[in-house]
Amino acid sequence: MRQALIAAGIAAAVSLIVWQVAGNSRFAGADAVREGAATSEAAGGTPVFRVTDELIEDGWVDATRTAGADHKPLEHSSRSICFLTKIEIKGIQGPEDANSCTIGIDEFTGYWQVTAAVAEGGHSEVRCNARCLVWE
Repeated sequence: MRQALIAAGIAAAVSLIVWQVAGNSRFAGADAVREGAATSEAAGGTPVFRVTDELIEDGWVDATRTAGADHKPLEHSSRSICFLTKIEIKGIQGPEDANSCTIGIDEFTGYWQVTAAVAEGGHSEVRCNARCLVWE
């Protein structure tokens, strides 16, 4: 429960940051990006921000079949920040059902990844998803 509240607080903080950036004149809307009117920071212009869609397929583990973890890659960490948008836990039967949804950077690839995990011996199910704020 505590982790869910912390995740919700972080998501709210990131949403506030995105809202503040959207009100800033440096933000290029999706229409400007589609029309090619926005310039990139590398070209000496203002940065272009976009928010990714959720993954089509959630990170998902069903411990009644097999416990473990499911890792889904997101965006490269050098130009983005990612946050959880979905945490769904079903079938908790006892303390052995330790579920988690996390976001971290894969040290090998440098990409953010969302991870759904259920501890060994658990009998529950967890689904996770995420979105990223990307600057180009």
